[in-house]
Amino acid sequence: MKRTIPSVEKLPARVRVSAAIEKLADRERQVLALLLLERLTPIEAAGALRLTVRQVEASFALAVESIREDAAAGSVWNLMRRAS
Repeated sequence: MKRTIPSVEKLPARVRVSAAIEKLADRERQVLALLLLERLTPIEAAGALRLTVRQVEASFALAVESIREDAAAGSVWNLMRRAS
């Protein structure tokens, strides 16, 4: 697990999550937007992005794991889960 700089840990959770999302690849951000913001199903998102459902699910899992690691706080993940 990566260690974060103490000053980064003091930032608000939404700032750390936002920064982590900006680091994601375009496809991962698109998948997050379609699934979490637009509330599409993985099948609908796959059709919109011309991907397979498996690719959508893998991109989502990768994005969530990247955000979790970059945000460097379990409480941030809990906040995201409650918001969705």
